[in-house]
Formats: sequence, C-alpha cells, structure tokens
Amino acid sequence: MKAGVAIDSWKLDIFKKHLDAARYKYDQGKGVTSDTLMLYVQYTLLSDLKPIIEAAERECQESRA
Repeated sequence: MKAGVAIDSWKLDIFKKHLDAARYKYDQGKGVTSDTLMLYVQYTLLSDLKPIIEAAERECQESRA
C-alpha cells in the first residue's frame, strides 16, 4: 500500500533522511502549491510508518525553533 504525505518543500531532506534510515521506498510528486510536495511512501503496516513520519516532522519543527 502507499501513503501520501504532504510536506513543505523545505522539509524534504529531513523526511528523506528518516525514510531512508527506516528503509522505506517512496516517490516524490507535485504538491498542492508551489512550495509543497507529496511523498508517496510504500508501507506494509501504517502503525510502523507513523512514528517515522512523526519523528521527521518533530525534527522539522525543532530545526525551525
């Protein structure tokens, strides 16, 4: 299955780092606006993917503080 994750473009490197470390496969697509994008992440269990996405978002928020 695939999960669509909408992010601000500046967050891409952080999300890639977390997804790569967890060995997830993903594709990148256009976002809704020019400063956003979509990551389409292949997963088996959403409960396994959720903490990876949350950790990436947490790092993004900490980097902006």
